[in-house]
Amino acid sequence: MKKSSLVVLFAAGLAASLLSQPAFAADKKARTKQQNGIYSTGSGKSGTFEGTTTREKGRQTREGSVTNQDGKTATHQSERKWDKATGTGSTARTTTGPEGKTATVNSTSVKNEDGTLTTTGSRTGFNDRTQTFENTATKTENGRTTTGSVTNAAGQTVTTTGTVARENGQQTKTQTATGPDGKSAERVVLTKKNADGSVTRLIEVTGPDGKTTTRTETIAVTPTP
Repeated sequence: MKKSSLVVLFAAGLAASLLSQPAFAADKKARTKQQNGIYSTGSGKSGTFEGTTTREKGRQTREGSVTNQDGKTATHQSERKWDKATGTGSTARTTTGPEGKTATVNSTSVKNEDGTLTTTGSRTGFNDRTQTFENTATKTENGRTTTGSVTNAAGQTVTTTGTVARENGQQTKTQTATGPDGKSAERVVLTKKNADGSVTRLIEVTGPDGKTTTRTETIAVTPTP
C-alpha cells in the first residue's frame, strides 16, 4: 500500500474513533458552548478557528470553521443523536473545503449487552471516493479503548486501535492505523485545561515513514446562558 493510501484510510479511522462516543446522551436541557482560538504547526503554519456546540437530551450539533494563514477557510457541520432507551445512535458530518468541495461521514452506533459500543459507517472524501469503517469501543477506568478497521473502494483494509486516558488534569488520546504491509501511522493528542479556562492541545502525527509533524492549538471556551 502506498503511503498516501494509508494516510487517507487513517483519516477515516480517526473520524470513526472520534464519532463513536455519544457522551452527550445524559444532557437534559439545551446548552450552547462557543469555542475560538489559534493554532500553529511545527512547519511554521498557523491559523484561527471557531465553533459552536449545542447539547440537549439525545442530540448534539456542532458547526464551525478553520482559516489558515493564507485566508482560506474550511467549514464543518455535524449532528449526533442517541436514544438511551434503545441503546442506538447516529452521526452525520459534512466538511466543506475552501474550493467548495465536500467530505461526509455517516455512521450508526449500537450499545452491546457487554457494555461495549459498536459503530459502523462510511466516509466520502473530497475526491468522491468512499471508505467504510467499523470499530468497537470499550470503557476503561480512566477512559476507553477502541479497535476497528477501514476499507477503501479497492478492498484495501487498515486496522485501527486507539486509547483515551484522563489523568492529572490531562487527556491523552492515541490512535494507530496499520496497513496490510505492516507499516503504521500514529496520532497522539495531549489536551490540558489551563488556569484561565482555555485549553491547550498538542497534536503529533507520525507517518509510515517515521517522520513526525506537530500542531499546537489554544482554545478559548465561551459558555452562553
